[in-house]
Amino acid sequence: MEVPIVILSHKRAGRVTTHEHVKGAKVCVPEGQAEDYARFHAPETLLVHPDTVVGLCAKRQWVCERCGDVMMLDDDSNGLYRLYRPRDATIYRARRTRCSPTRAAEIVQAVAETARRLGAFLFGFGAHCNPVTYYPGRPFSFGGYTPGGSVGVLAGSKLWWPEDCTLPVDDWWVCLLNAYYHRYAYYDRRFAWSFAETYRRQGGMAEFRHQGAEEEATAYLIRHFGGEVVVHKWTPTSVTRREFNTSPRRIQLPWRA
Repeated sequence: MEVPIVILSHKRAGRVTTHEHVKGAKVCVPEGQAEDYARFHAPETLLVHPDTVVGLCAKRQWVCERCGDVMMLDDDSNGLYRLYRPRDATIYRARRTRCSPTRAAEIVQAVAETARRLGAFLFGFGAHCNPVTYYPGRPFSFGGYTPGGSVGVLAGSKLWWPEDCTLPVDDWWVCLLNAYYHRYAYYDRRFAWSFAETYRRQGGMAEFRHQGAEEEATAYLIRHFGGEVVVHKWTPTSVTRREFNTSPRRIQLPWRA
């Protein structure tokens, strides 16, 4: 059974890039913006939700209720990349390699099927599209945090999002809730999606994601999940550029995931 691939978009008509890098994806947009998006996307590739669905949490909830199994992607991706070095790699091939749209779709389906066979409901990829952050001794992981830019959910998960919350907590919320309900997930860290700068683009969650909102989001998560959400400080030289968020956090589970 193939898992639908849905690109979540908001106020970015004509600026969506993810559909160019994964085959067979649909773009989920508000009803009031559908006409603008229709100028750049075929009608059959649009998944339209009511304008009353506001915020990323509500949007994810709406998509999951209608799709069941689903892989949700941000709309500003530069592609899915292979981070590991092939055994027969030359100096050139040792670099990260972007997958073709067809291959990217195949990998999404393969990861979803592996999650299904493992009994996991939450699945995804590497957290950062940077080979420096890839650890070859641990190509797969089974819990903790995965970014919302590429998060998959299988039907029957009991996972949900707070539809009245517009804070940027959607990915953290579902990872923590999954740990509460199911203990483990499945993430294929050999691959990762590359995205544009989260804090510097217009549209999408940019109108909701600012420093004050990040601090509120951390407090919101701590209120609901307690000590499993830990606030800490990144070093300014972080290769993943996390220094843009001065209210960083991490998930600290009582077991190895």
